[in-house]
Amino acid sequence: TAAALLFVSQDSFLFDGHSNNQPDTTAPSTPNSFSSFEYEQANLVWDILKSFSLISVKDGKGTIHRLMSQAMRYSQSDEEARGNVTICIDAMRSMWTFKPERPDTWKESQSILEHVKSVAAHSLEYHDLSPEYILRAGQLSKEAGVFSAMSLNAFVEAQASLEMSLKLLDSGAAKGRRNAAFQKAKAETLHELGRVLRYQANYSESEQSLREALQISNRWNTNRKGNDPSVRKGIADTLHELGVLEVKKHNLDTAALFLQQSLDMRRSSDQCTSDDTHANCASTLHQLAAIHVARKPPSLEKAKTLLQESLSLCQQIGQRAATLKQLARVSIRQGFLDKADTYLEHALELYLELYGDNKLHINIAAVKFQQGALALQREQLEEAWNHFSECLRIRLHVYAYARTVGSREDENPIHLEVSCVLHELGCVGFSQKRYSRSMEVLRAEHDILEKLEESATAQSERLHQARLTNLTWLRKCAKELGQDDEVNRLVNERTAMKKRSARPTEGQAAVLQSDSVTLQWKAMECRALARTFALQKQSSGKNDIIEREKLTRGLDELLEEITMAPQESMKRAAAQFRETVLSCIDKPMKERRISILKACDELRDVLRAHGLQVSDSINSKKKKK
Repeated sequence: TAAALLFVSQDSFLFDGHSNNQPDTTAPSTPNSFSSFEYEQANLVWDILKSFSLISVKDGKGTIHRLMSQAMRYSQSDEEARGNVTICIDAMRSMWTFKPERPDTWKESQSILEHVKSVAAHSLEYHDLSPEYILRAGQLSKEAGVFSAMSLNAFVEAQASLEMSLKLLDSGAAKGRRNAAFQKAKAETLHELGRVLRYQANYSESEQSLREALQISNRWNTNRKGNDPSVRKGIADTLHELGVLEVKKHNLDTAALFLQQSLDMRRSSDQCTSDDTHANCASTLHQLAAIHVARKPPSLEKAKTLLQESLSLCQQIGQRAATLKQLARVSIRQGFLDKADTYLEHALELYLELYGDNKLHINIAAVKFQQGALALQREQLEEAWNHFSECLRIRLHVYAYARTVGSREDENPIHLEVSCVLHELGCVGFSQKRYSRSMEVLRAEHDILEKLEESATAQSERLHQARLTNLTWLRKCAKELGQDDEVNRLVNERTAMKKRSARPTEGQAAVLQSDSVTLQWKAMECRALARTFALQKQSSGKNDIIEREKLTRGLDELLEEITMAPQESMKRAAAQFRETVLSCIDKPMKERRISILKACDELRDVLRAHGLQVSDSINSKKKKK
């Protein structure tokens, strides 16, 4: 019957027609799920289909017409359809060999990726599937998402697969069976979704996803009394991802705390000598080094030491390439340009070996960007232009999803990574005295930054500075081209932007001067007290009591200023800061530290936006007068 046409065999695999290509006709690696009778029947149907030209086979792959596949599906009873879906799930699990740490599995996995996604989608249609098969489908969909992001840089598709996985896991958990297994799988999927959302610069949703994953894992770890190594590994992985996210948001203190917690958990693991743990420790050391590079002033020697330790631990190609790239960045900052060149060449070789035919990868673009920066520092302008141009070509491909709806294919995606490389091309063009070309590229950067700032993301301060720099370079180009009217227009635009940043309107500026200055300084004072309190090495003793009392008194005084201040951003930020610190002040040291330092970072950004200089160093005790 037509119901028998959805099947798997050792020689063939048939689908419902969502994909035109069928997997290679090779035997599954784990065929024990099927009896010899089922294989014989499947082969018989396969031969019948070919004899009636209902299916065509080419290069070991079968294709079936879409209308035929629909007819087959609709002719099935619910029981037959459910049985066929379970066969497909088992088939995919036997054929899906993807392992993130093993690049040799990537190519084979890509050949059946669309089939895996199709099976997951159909699994969601059948609400009476057993929890066991829903869990398997959810895990397959999660792995498809990881593959799409890691190997293909297809972040939108990856997000869709991970969200499909969450729907499956939630539907399975609702059945009330094996709830613990579903919760554990959900934490893993939320972790991967948080990573993919970070890749797309969606930091708010990324943090929400990661924190939910951490909450589930912590609850499961408590239930298991900390005896499940896989759960502890998941907690360490998520702490690491939260640290990377905070680095992206430039909350360096909070990032360092997350990463250090992750590193400590990994080193204290019973499997601390395993290759997998070494690789994870190497990744965290790499990110801690990035924090030392990003600090002002940077601690380049400390970063270099951490990166060399990371390099000694990691054996995976991708990790070694990333560490070499970061070592090159440090070497450039230290003036060791030849050494940086060697690091970058080696990193590029490793990435090309890793990604094979997929040369349009975000990591290759990052190396090209660094090579362009190195060539520019050496004043090798043509070489710098070529490197930056190749970087732009890759990023235009990777971030194509960020193009505005209805835009032409030749329009630039609205993404910060694209604007960064456009800016560097503009600077190189200016140095080459190609002023018209430079202005053209810088105008493209201007348009992207303008649209990004309109979206009011968490990067608004960075975007604002980037726009001011862009206008400066546009003015320089216009001046060299003798476009006096354009020079004046750009000067006026830049001046107006700076004024808007300093005081949005004259009325609001007057209010800030008369009513909010005291609040600003009191908020700065409270923030310093909160940081000192959070960074204490011990949470008990006389010093802790003294610092706690100082902070409590400061928060009471801050409340008085908040009460008298007008309704504007400074008041809202100060109130949020006070509320967060008060809610954490009595918690154990490790719990309160991250929350208080994050609140300090958020208040710092608001203070700087109001034009105040904020220092994050902890001053030594003041000398008595």
